[in-house]
Amino acid sequence: MGFFTNSTPRSRARKEPVLSIESRVSGRYSDGWGSVSVGLGATQTAHGPVPAWLSESLSAVTACLEIITASIASLPASIVADAEDGRQAAQGTLPAVKLISRPNIRQSWPSFCMQVVADLQMQGNSVSWIKKDARGAVVSLTPIPWTWLSPQVVGVGAHSRLVFDLVTSTPETQLLGLPPRLLDTEVLHIKARSDNGLIGRSVLARAAGVVRESLEMSKVAEKTWRNGMRPSGYLSSPSYLTDEQRKLAKASLLDYSGALNAGKVPLLEGGWSFKQASLNSADAEFLSSRQFGVAEICRLFRVPEPLIQLGDRLPADLSPYLAAFAQLTLAPIVSAIEAEFDQAVLPAGYHLLIDMGGLLRGNYSAVAAANCAQVQSGIMTANEARSAVGLSSHADGDALRTGSAPNWPADAPGMPSLAPKPGHTGDGLPAPGTHQNEGASA
Repeated sequence: MGFFTNSTPRSRARKEPVLSIESRVSGRYSDGWGSVSVGLGATQTAHGPVPAWLSESLSAVTACLEIITASIASLPASIVADAEDGRQAAQGTLPAVKLISRPNIRQSWPSFCMQVVADLQMQGNSVSWIKKDARGAVVSLTPIPWTWLSPQVVGVGAHSRLVFDLVTSTPETQLLGLPPRLLDTEVLHIKARSDNGLIGRSVLARAAGVVRESLEMSKVAEKTWRNGMRPSGYLSSPSYLTDEQRKLAKASLLDYSGALNAGKVPLLEGGWSFKQASLNSADAEFLSSRQFGVAEICRLFRVPEPLIQLGDRLPADLSPYLAAFAQLTLAPIVSAIEAEFDQAVLPAGYHLLIDMGGLLRGNYSAVAAANCAQVQSGIMTANEARSAVGLSSHADGDALRTGSAPNWPADAPGMPSLAPKPGHTGDGLPAPGTHQNEGASA
């Protein structure tokens, strides 16, 4: 839902004046799937608004959304506190620590993250209701779908503030116990790139033409498959057939149809011939356009195409694509979640930490290489490295190996070489396959 320019808001009547800050009026959209109300979260195009749920009907949009939400939800999260010697884990008695395990009674942390990130990507905004106890401590976080809310700016005396009115009344809203109005201080509001600093806009809303074009091509493909498929070939008869000949021809073709008869060579008599059918230039261009639409959507979400376009186009080494995905796609979203969580939920001096290193959990060799390098560099203890891979602690594994640099390269795919690389020290050439120079001394 969006900001309304008229003086009568869609929510209940109230005494505070509503200040219009953006002229986005809700619209109606009907395209064969039924008519629904859409507003700020909709993707606007010259042909009308496209609801977020309709955009998600595109496989490329759903694939990008799934890989982003699942990746962030799988990252380990913790609460840390500022200390004199750096940051350390927060004490378990802090109420906010329990939120990392279960933000509310119906959702785990991964489930909560997936809903929050999905709303952020599709709608440009994610709003979660912060519920506190009598002491003022946060006891639960309940995400609210953006389409249930109507953001408004209301004036109270000489001051104005942003509020979120609940414009949907369903059994779901009643079960969640949502209040009819939420102040900006009562929610965890995470925004995508904003035009005014108050609300965000998703990339699908900014580049709506890409979505509309892909939807139109999807409709064409659906109609093509629904109305009939082109045969792989056809048999040509030298003359018209009688009804009896037609029955005999159909009966004989049964001997060559089905999986068990694949590869059989038919016997054609009386001048009959087989001609193979192929795609014409228009069909080939249509298929190419659909693939281009997938690339355009991947570009919007900043997801490397090989990560969702699996199959013949899958490269042998995905490490460069995974590194770009982590740095350009996930890191900005994680930073936004951490910053807003710190501001809205946590007391001063405490921070949410989402460990991006969790992306390596599916690559054991990369995890082992990174842990070994950190142990040898004195960054972490051997027991900390063992705990990271699920091993029990060792009796003498709590000491840091300070001052010892790694003397081997981390040769795992995508990992930088950590070995020292000395310069030229003699007249000879470096030994093949090494970083060392075994020539004569200078």
